[in-house]
Amino acid sequence: MAMEIFPIQPVGVSSLRVKESNSQTDVRLSDLEPKRALSRDTDIFEEALSVFASITPRRMREIAGESFQRDEIDENTYRELSTELPLQMVDRNGNVTDLSTLTDDTQFDYAEYYRTQQSLAEMIGDMDVADSYSKVLDFFARNT
Repeated sequence: MAMEIFPIQPVGVSSLRVKESNSQTDVRLSDLEPKRALSRDTDIFEEALSVFASITPRRMREIAGESFQRDEIDENTYRELSTELPLQMVDRNGNVTDLSTLTDDTQFDYAEYYRTQQSLAEMIGDMDVADSYSKVLDFFARNT
């Protein structure tokens, strides 16, 4: 019987930082604390996500469709981006936000939504779902 071992990753760290930490073989507690050198990478990533911080669901579906046609995203990422948002969402603190009033033309912060969903998936240990959200965030970072 084979057992898969998943690395433990700090919650709320961008996928760029996670990729860096995977290459380290000897991790100390001090390595998990924020470092100054990463702030530039984090700033670039945050700026990239800002484009998707105020976009309508209609425009998001258009971008997803165009990107899928150009083979910039896979089918799962396309499906994630073009699926309607849930009626409610839970933030990182456990607060429920009502999304039932959103329309196709309402501005929505997709960047924060997917960052939150990725963090929650990591917290509960659903790494497949967390990976799908990471792909969405990577797509956002590439398309600014």
